[in-house]
Formats: sequence, C-alpha cells, structure tokens
Amino acid sequence: REQNFSAVLVDPPRAGLDEFTRKNIAGYPAIMYVSCNPQALKRDMKELVQSHVAVRFAFLDHFPYTKHVECAVYMLSKEVLATNGQQ
Repeated sequence: REQNFSAVLVDPPRAGLDEFTRKNIAGYPAIMYVSCNPQALKRDMKELVQSHVAVRFAFLDHFPYTKHVECAVYMLSKEVLATNGQQ
C-alpha cells in the first residue's frame, strides 16, 4: 500500500545523519530535526539548507549544569515556502 507523508522527524545518534539519510529526508516538505550534538547538526544543515529553510530553532536544556544541550530545528522546503509566498 502506497503512503505519502509530508513530514519527517529525525533524532539521530550523536554522530548525526549519514549521507543516505540526509539525501532521503531532503525530499520531504517538512523536517523536524532533533540533535544532541550541535556540531553534527551544523554539518547536516549544510546539506539540508540546499533544499530547506530553518523556520524554527530551539535549544533544549534537558541536562542542567552539564555541557549537553539538545537542539530542535523545524525546516520547510524552499518549494513549500515559495508556494505559500513566504520566500
């Protein structure tokens, strides 16, 4: 049975997304990316911003008094933004 999804949620391990997954999720209109490693998120975003724009970003301090921080980014495809007149 064929299914069509308009959004994907990724919460990769500390190493971030692999190349196959980055290319795969770039095809979705909306991406919610949760990361425990800001450096891996930065690397992955370099590729994802070719097709998407970050429209929301949040730092989540789940572990107070430690160096660990979670980041959450909501991205919409440039195509979706252009269709809605937001680009």
